[in-house]
Amino acid sequence: MLLLAAITLCISACSNDDSNGGPSQPGEAYWKISSTVNSAAGSSAIIITGTPGTQWSAEVTEGSAWCSFSSSDFVNSSSKTGEIKDGLNVLYVYYKANTGKEQRPAKVSFQFAGQEAKTFDLIQLSESQQNLPEFKAWAEIPEFKENANYQYVTHYVPLNNKTIRNYSICFDKSKKAALWVAYPIHTAYLKGTGGRTDLWAFDPIVPSNNQANCVDRSYGGNYDRGHQIASADRLGTDEMNAQTFYMTNMTPQLNRLNQDMWARLENKVRTYNCSDTLFVVTGAYFAPGSSTTTTDGKGNTVPLPTSYYKVLLRTKSGKTGKAVKDCSDDELISIGFWVDHKSYGNIEPPSSVCTTVADIESKTGFKFFPQVSNSVKQQRDLTTWGIN
Repeated sequence: MLLLAAITLCISACSNDDSNGGPSQPGEAYWKISSTVNSAAGSSAIIITGTPGTQWSAEVTEGSAWCSFSSSDFVNSSSKTGEIKDGLNVLYVYYKANTGKEQRPAKVSFQFAGQEAKTFDLIQLSESQQNLPEFKAWAEIPEFKENANYQYVTHYVPLNNKTIRNYSICFDKSKKAALWVAYPIHTAYLKGTGGRTDLWAFDPIVPSNNQANCVDRSYGGNYDRGHQIASADRLGTDEMNAQTFYMTNMTPQLNRLNQDMWARLENKVRTYNCSDTLFVVTGAYFAPGSSTTTTDGKGNTVPLPTSYYKVLLRTKSGKTGKAVKDCSDDELISIGFWVDHKSYGNIEPPSSVCTTVADIESKTGFKFFPQVSNSVKQQRDLTTWGIN
């Protein structure tokens, strides 16, 4: 049931685990945000932690014509040495714009003195590359819907020497928000070496001018930077978690919803994890004609969602070992949650927000879980989902 995406992005960035009080000896290094960057010229950062005085060396072993440790010298700056100092230690990797039609890889070999070298892969996307979701192949992906304002994107991460999908979005440039974020939930995503990174950043695939700018501060008023795929849904690795802090995953969500009932709903959804895969779509809905707005962190006006929703699909037993498309209707269960953008208090999700997937399809105009029948999407059995 856990469908792994085999694509050409071979990313092997190292993760950092601070949960045990500090890095392993003598040091540790990891990409600050992601090993995938967009086509524009820029820089990425490798964070270095460990015992002060530890020597390190780095070399660009592939892609040195466009990748360097100097922003002004791409000829003589393919290697660098240093030592860990007190405070923040950063190795900047600079890259030229990719004007070609294909993505391109670079490799950085990084080594602490006396230790084996580690390879950091950097993938730079092409100008036209979007990393589209696998429509009709992945059970969680809604049906494709044509709209000039929509940009579809899938983010990938390395895990256990494989490249897997992290989550997919339908981003509405006119709303500066994703209308849906689709993702699988499985133990491999929930538990691992990662933690909450708080690495707020622009999505490298979506043009930054189409995104709300809340990198340095939240939305105006009483609105949080509300995740659609929750940070706690992606603790497998640091890079997996860092991607949940992209601006495309954020909406201006009322703080007393985000931190109270919505957070409890997110926690409840994680309890539905099973040996098979739980498939989730979380979305923001903007009612036609609504004119309510707030501002992003830079004072730019952004519209406010009028509602939020989640739709869930999994096998009833949770341990069939079968793909969704191979399951009978009797083997599958689904449910929907429709949440008005208001404070419900710090309570468990009430039965009043529970509905059917089919109902949320009619409200949003999206077709969810296209691999299953409408009868599965008509279910509203609250006892099955442990809701009073």
